[in-house]
Amino acid sequence: MTSELRCPNRKLFGIIDPEDGILEVKCNSARCGARFGVVILHRFDLHKGIFLETRSFLDPIKLKERS
Repeated sequence: MTSELRCPNRKLFGIIDPEDGILEVKCNSARCGARFGVVILHRFDLHKGIFLETRSFLDPIKLKERS
């Protein structure tokens, strides 16, 4: 079962999957590829404390708002 990391104002900062020890964090940096309609997620191994990968996805909600 995954757990969400949220601040008191309910803003999502990351998702932890304790079964495989992966932390997934959304990034808003343009250097990483974030832009309107694109979501960037960085994945980290919590057990080893290392960066694993970066994934990018189209954000259909943002793309729909634009049209």
